[in-house]
Amino acid sequence: IVNIMKQEGLEVLGWRPVPTNVSVVGYYARETMPNIQQVFVKVEKEDNVDDIERELYITRKLIEREAKQKEWGSELYFCSLSNQTIVYKGMLRSEVLGQFYLDLQSELYKSPFAIYHRRYSTNTSPRWPLAQPMRLLGHNGEINTIQ
Repeated sequence: IVNIMKQEGLEVLGWRPVPTNVSVVGYYARETMPNIQQVFVKVEKEDNVDDIERELYITRKLIEREAKQKEWGSELYFCSLSNQTIVYKGMLRSEVLGQFYLDLQSELYKSPFAIYHRRYSTNTSPRWPLAQPMRLLGHNGEINTIQ
């Protein structure tokens, strides 16, 4: 991750373990919970917000492509790498989302809105990777019905 970010002209300022309260999730969610981190980067070569967002998107895609070639590649997942959006995802019930992610209780975090999507599935068991990231779009899995 750090090497590709350097190649793309990004400076990694630091990593932050996202504070969570694991006592509010169920047994299976707790046992399978991933290591949740935030990376903070400085973009040197762009000034425009859209250009920064584009550079972060390209960097994320390059990292994901490289990771697929590694033994651990399927374990790496970026909820977001954005200068505009923070995404929290998890195998959580709606009533515990704000209790689980302690950031959401902080007065330092302000947002005009939030989107929460609850995944209902009849053909798969819940798993952390199946929670939608909501990077740009949320859907109910039935997009083809628009036709």
